[in-house]
Amino acid sequence: MELLKHPNPTVLRLVEYLTILCKGTTEKSTYEAYADSLERATPFEVNSALDAVLSQAEDVATLAVPVARFIRSLGKALEAYPLPTYPEGSLLSGLEAENEEIGVVTRRMQELGKQLQKENDADISELKELAASCSLVREHYVRLQNELFPLFEQSNAEHACVKLMWSIQDTALSYQKEVAAFSAHDVTSFWKVFSQFYFHVEVLRYREHYILYPVAFRSLAPLAALQKRVATNGVFSSLTGSLAQEELEQIFSLLPLDVAFIDNEDRVKFYSDPPHRIFPRSPQVIGRLVQNCHPPKSVGTVQAILDSFKEGREDTAEFYLTMRGKFVHIQYYAVRSMDGSYLGTLEVTQDATHLRNLSGEKRLL
Repeated sequence: MELLKHPNPTVLRLVEYLTILCKGTTEKSTYEAYADSLERATPFEVNSALDAVLSQAEDVATLAVPVARFIRSLGKALEAYPLPTYPEGSLLSGLEAENEEIGVVTRRMQELGKQLQKENDADISELKELAASCSLVREHYVRLQNELFPLFEQSNAEHACVKLMWSIQDTALSYQKEVAAFSAHDVTSFWKVFSQFYFHVEVLRYREHYILYPVAFRSLAPLAALQKRVATNGVFSSLTGSLAQEELEQIFSLLPLDVAFIDNEDRVKFYSDPPHRIFPRSPQVIGRLVQNCHPPKSVGTVQAILDSFKEGREDTAEFYLTMRGKFVHIQYYAVRSMDGSYLGTLEVTQDATHLRNLSGEKRLL
């Protein structure tokens, strides 16, 4: 069995234990049988065990509960492991600082929540506002998804854990939206949703601090992608004209839309980076499988589009949605060679709010 080929005996034991948890067993005797490994495991061994199990799951979200139990069982070992000091100004030091800042907010939420639960007819408006207005949560998750996750995938073959983290991030943000929607009078239902939001954010904070960052720090050390990418001078030339690199880059930065190209192996090859970009991107996505650039719940749709283009069944796909007050229009185009061979997929995303609201005519300045 694939799970039993790992050379590290501690990892093998952890995989066995996690597999048992995935089957629903949670007895104390099970923990005691594996305590020798659970209480001495390193973040690297934990990551290896998680990857061994999660990489074989059709839907990592279905394993969220057993994985949570698994990591709780490892608390003593993870919290005793000496964590590295991340270089000042590095990606990991910045993410760790954000994680700590989020922790300041969650501790305040916890204190205020305990206080309010002791009161009759408690006014939840302050707690609701504190949770709903914490924009750093979303910003931090977006940064992880677009900056650290791609680098981690490039540098570490055992990276299935980030798929589960992304799924949990989406769940946390969904609960945050629900918290914001509550009225001050719906106290009973509020506590149920608020507790879920708090729980998921804390789960992620813990895993980032004790597992993801230490493992990523070791993996990323030799990765050349950590160095700033320097553009080379060049000229784009075709039958319809030519453009210097600077001209081309500035044109892309001014176009009122975001463009990305995915090659015929499903890897991101290019994206434009205008200041108004709707979905964040970072240079780390270049060369990354596009399936890994989307939350797990969206991967099926992405794969269906790519398959339809490759098989020649479709040439375009269109979506539109309302997001943070914007009407967003997304189109996918199959890019084909002169002989019809599939070269890749072009993604074009636009904030069409202004266009949607136009009426009549405008013919003069």
